[in-house]
Amino acid sequence: MKAVWAEGLGEEMDLTLAFFLEFKEAVRGRITLTAASCYQLYADGQMKGFGPKRAAHGYARLSRHSFKAKTLVVLVESYNVKNFYRVKQPPFFAVEVRLADGRKFRSEDFACVRFSERVQKVPRYSYQRGFEEVYRMNKAPLCEREKLPTAEVMCPQLLPSRGRTPRLSPVCPAHELERGEVLIAEDAAPWRDRAHTGVADGSVEGFPIEQWEEAPIDEASRFRYKRGGRGEFNYVLYDFGRAVTGFCELTVRSEGGGSVYVLFDEVLTDGKVDFRRNTCASVHKWTVGAGDSRAATFEPYTMRYACVVCTKGTEALIFCRLFENPAADRFVFSCEDKKIERVVEAARATLAQNSVDILTDCPSRERAGWLSDSWFSSVAERCFTGGNNAERTFLENYLYAEKRELPEGMLPMCYPADTIGGQFIPNWAMWYILELEKYAAVHAKDRLPAKSRSNVYGVLRYFRAFENELGLLEDLEGWVFVEWSAANAPAHVCGVNIPTNICYAAALAAAGRLYTDDALLARSEEIFCRVRELAFDGKFFVDNLVRREGKLIASGNYTEVCQYYAFWFGCATREEYGKLFEELLAPRKVGEPLEGLSAPNAMYGLYMRFDLLMEAGRGEQLLSECMELFGGMAERTGTLWEHNGALASCCHGFASYAIRWILYALSGVDILTEPRICGDCGKLDCAFFLPFAGGITVTVKNGKRTFERNRIPALDGADCACYNGNEVSHESIAKTEEQ
Repeated sequence: MKAVWAEGLGEEMDLTLAFFLEFKEAVRGRITLTAASCYQLYADGQMKGFGPKRAAHGYARLSRHSFKAKTLVVLVESYNVKNFYRVKQPPFFAVEVRLADGRKFRSEDFACVRFSERVQKVPRYSYQRGFEEVYRMNKAPLCEREKLPTAEVMCPQLLPSRGRTPRLSPVCPAHELERGEVLIAEDAAPWRDRAHTGVADGSVEGFPIEQWEEAPIDEASRFRYKRGGRGEFNYVLYDFGRAVTGFCELTVRSEGGGSVYVLFDEVLTDGKVDFRRNTCASVHKWTVGAGDSRAATFEPYTMRYACVVCTKGTEALIFCRLFENPAADRFVFSCEDKKIERVVEAARATLAQNSVDILTDCPSRERAGWLSDSWFSSVAERCFTGGNNAERTFLENYLYAEKRELPEGMLPMCYPADTIGGQFIPNWAMWYILELEKYAAVHAKDRLPAKSRSNVYGVLRYFRAFENELGLLEDLEGWVFVEWSAANAPAHVCGVNIPTNICYAAALAAAGRLYTDDALLARSEEIFCRVRELAFDGKFFVDNLVRREGKLIASGNYTEVCQYYAFWFGCATREEYGKLFEELLAPRKVGEPLEGLSAPNAMYGLYMRFDLLMEAGRGEQLLSECMELFGGMAERTGTLWEHNGALASCCHGFASYAIRWILYALSGVDILTEPRICGDCGKLDCAFFLPFAGGITVTVKNGKRTFERNRIPALDGADCACYNGNEVSHESIAKTEEQ
């Protein structure tokens, strides 16, 4: 397949080109395409696809779409900056079109023009993603614009895409909450993030502040809202019913032309949308002419609330074209407790938004494929979709991962992405090995773990250089990460960090089992023995050991998550450390620390706690604590969060792992690898269908459990989907989309 790009424009940042192909009449056919950085595909003005699914540096994945149209248009956006979302690479466009009548068209048959509507020199959207979206609408047809000459460019090695085409419907409407006047605070300071200020010192790639053609973040920083009334600027606050991810679409009517701003977020802050809350420039702008028009964002974003601000004489109605993994609908669940149903639906929605092509951390700030997160979200992917397309693609990309700016043997902390400033998380390379072992246990015939052997042994060689005289890792380089809590303070992670060493021992054991390497298994046990000997003070495991006059001594830093690491990874056992185990898992308010320990956060502390409650067979307590942690999240956003509170992402992929605990607490069934009955069923009536292993239905009725294969039950709500905060049938969604 030949790739092309506009001559002389291969080095520009934030450049959008339009490639289009026109026929004399509507024709049927199939289009196969890929591009860098990403594309939108339209057939006669209807959005048909967004992609490509992500691949490593030097590779690209193909997507196929059927169409019936007179005109095909592909908008291609080239970031040409380092980011965590899509790899930085030379821009290209590669396509083949096959019509039903046998005719074929290739990349060079498409005309190319600048998509001048999108303003080029604007702020970055976030440190981790590309650029903010700002538009000056132009009604001139593409065919009437100046054509750009194209030339053949390097085409990456092509790979197929796996999994279903992402959902691009329904178009989800929003409910109006309030409207009023926007006042302008002229003396308000503009918001600046590292994504903006870092350009000057070279730590971030993008446009310097003085080169910005437009900066909606500066304008929105001055907005002040007054409910009711009308003025030169007016607003309408909308609610989508839950946090949704998709393309923001607008229908606009303007008397004489004007501006439309969309500020959005997953939660309200003091009753208003704070577009900066998640360290993102979550505000878009369109400048429109007189009359009616339609507008849309190029990329998907995440929001529950949207504040639409228009200049006087202009009005806009907002929609969201959902962008999700449709396979997540295969899971079916019903429970007599509707609050539990809401949490399960929130877990499903979280997974659907974080498994479109690979497993991602969040669909908002980063859309990045992070190691460690994926260990947890991959369990949920199999539960909800019945497969592992996103996980397999994610791990496959690591086979080809670019490692040039990393120490020899180390892996990128997230991928496909660019290493910025040489940053890496050594712990995440350990979780990579742990996930490969879990992957092999579930997908025994898949050769991906075997193909990953060189990556695994490269990681272990890297760590070997940091082992001290006792075989413990000491003074690791990079960003040593335990969890978002006191456990990650510099004083806790320096020297010999105990949670990191426990995880390292587990990774050695996992590699030993994967590749039948007894030496690795022996080293793992040696580290566990050293940790038990040096880090346990008779009551707690200390967070780290530090050097004093050449000797390792306990630092005196104690966190709850360190204790969970010890038990979760098997360094400490319930039998040997029974008193600590019972004190640790005693019922108490979620997140309230045990006396003498610093409080844990969600992942890993509370997640390990919930797994340990499972292993101890404490289903009733597990369900209670899950509902305490996740119930408010499900109520507030309909998704599950990164932290215990609404501090950052409120739709975080790893949180979908909550489905494991809830299903166990209700039925006694564990879904981690093969579903197995490992506990007593709960007291609530429920039923659920697991779409893997041929299909499994579990029913709990009057305290009795049934376990059946190859049957989808007729459950209450089984034919329903969450839509604008209400339950409506798929048929009514389809009718809404048609309208």
